[in-house]
Amino acid sequence: MRDDLTIAVGELYQAIRHAHWQGKTYRQFWTWFNDRCIEIVGMAETADLDALGIALLEVRDAIEAAGYMVGSDRLDETIDAEM
Repeated sequence: MRDDLTIAVGELYQAIRHAHWQGKTYRQFWTWFNDRCIEIVGMAETADLDALGIALLEVRDAIEAAGYMVGSDRLDETIDAEM
């Protein structure tokens, strides 16, 4: 995977910290995350897509572990400082 993609994935990990999303809604988080993933995939060359897909799934695993995976009925709830 190219360096710019590796950096972009690393930035995703930094940006999913609770401190950044505290006081915002899950909908805001998921809108940002999905838009950012689309941007990153758009930067990729065909040869990078497999490795990038794996890296993005690992970020999604971290998101699930952090508690951001909520049902659609909770998307407008505010993210607490500690989850």
